[in-house]
Amino acid sequence: MKEIEKLQRNNQELQEIINNSWDGIGIIDYDTHLVYLNNAFIPMLGFDKNELKNRPFIDLMEEEYKKPFLKLLKKEFKENKYKAEIDIACLRKDKQKIFLKVTISSMLNRDLFVINTKDITSSISDEQIVDDFVLSMHTDLHGHITKVSKAFLEFFSFEKDALIGEHYSKIIHEDIDPIVFKNINKSLLTYQEYSGKIKGKNSLNEAIWLNIKAKAIFNKYGDITGYTYLLFDITNEVTSKDEISILNKQVETSKKEIDIKNNLLKEQSKLSIMNETLQRLSHEWRQPLNFISIQAQKLELEYSMGNEPSTDDTLNVLDNIKEEANNLSNTIEKFSEFLKPSSKKTQIELQSFFDKINASLKEELKDSKVQLNIKLNNKLSFLSYEEDFKTLFLNILKNSIENFEKNSISNRKVDIIQSFENGRLYFNITDNAGGIETSILNKIFEPYFSTKTERNGVGLGLYVCKMIVNLHLDGIITATSENKNTIIKISIPIEEDLIK
Repeated sequence: MKEIEKLQRNNQELQEIINNSWDGIGIIDYDTHLVYLNNAFIPMLGFDKNELKNRPFIDLMEEEYKKPFLKLLKKEFKENKYKAEIDIACLRKDKQKIFLKVTISSMLNRDLFVINTKDITSSISDEQIVDDFVLSMHTDLHGHITKVSKAFLEFFSFEKDALIGEHYSKIIHEDIDPIVFKNINKSLLTYQEYSGKIKGKNSLNEAIWLNIKAKAIFNKYGDITGYTYLLFDITNEVTSKDEISILNKQVETSKKEIDIKNNLLKEQSKLSIMNETLQRLSHEWRQPLNFISIQAQKLELEYSMGNEPSTDDTLNVLDNIKEEANNLSNTIEKFSEFLKPSSKKTQIELQSFFDKINASLKEELKDSKVQLNIKLNNKLSFLSYEEDFKTLFLNILKNSIENFEKNSISNRKVDIIQSFENGRLYFNITDNAGGIETSILNKIFEPYFSTKTERNGVGLGLYVCKMIVNLHLDGIITATSENKNTIIKISIPIEEDLIK
């Protein structure tokens, strides 16, 4: 009897806590009917409790949020507990819009869900003010636009679809020398903020002068994921006389700064490479060093126990130690070679190069039933390290082939799309081999990271690609995953005076 009374008292206390919570807490069924709601729902939505009870929650939402919300009410899930989160907009009884962050959690009874709602209207309003009045733009690491504000679109008279995915040079005037782009890129690559005047253009090709400020965007792991730009219209402040002076000064300043930033970038690259190399060496050396230690301890133990080993046994142990020491020495040699470009620069003709890649993988592509589609937008010929290019593309393509097999994908295809703009060569390599989980996306270029169970010689393919692109080719390589597709994006600076 005491236990029942205690349980009832605990339930009453719990209900009291829920009722007095600052967050709106409710229970809904699959049709979103509000089976239960606490006191905080009333001031949040402006309705009486009786008006909300048994009313479908989606009736209060704006139309665009209804389908996404319903999709989160999963009828089948493997885990004992299911949780999802979504931001929605609702209309209060007084017709005022309110933005809510809603967390959906399954109950033990799987026909019902608990919803926890927080009013985020003030923070959304701040974002809307920025969106409506500030000229802002985000790009990926390669300079391609990923996000623009509403004010940006209105100012430049562009439709959103005409800008997303395009290089930011689309809004920069042709009068700007390519060396200025190079200086902006070098500033951002060396973790410096860039600030300066620049001549832009709108969709009608009308000239606009802008103050531009750019800086890196970091994720929670400290990795740079892209860049953000703020732009300010200064067209009325720049006269025709000023314009000539600014353009000439930009080129002169950029030439001086690029040399300084190149040296800084080399030092940063060296430090990064040293760190990654030490990680890789420690991995390579751990097992041989353990083996040497065990062999020496075995010999020492035999002598300490008075069991003098035979000459043959001693020589055998010493041979084993010597062999492992040679392996360690060879590892150093391999790393020394790996850190150097594989050969001298030669002229690479893109069409001929990819014909060779196709020929090298012909049997593997045929056996694994993978369709390789290559689209060359510029039939360029340029000076670079062909062996490094070959290793780069073979590693990426073999990685895709392995993922097709691992994930048992049908209708297998890899698309390579190449383009050239603003002195940079771009490659987009997309496969439909199942994509990459968000939780490991930031790790795939790390040494010895692999999702495979076998460990021999595994986990270096994409790391080698990163080293080649960053160290030998002075470029950038990134990976994204969308709709079960993996997109490897590579951008490499090419000296235009070396292009034929």
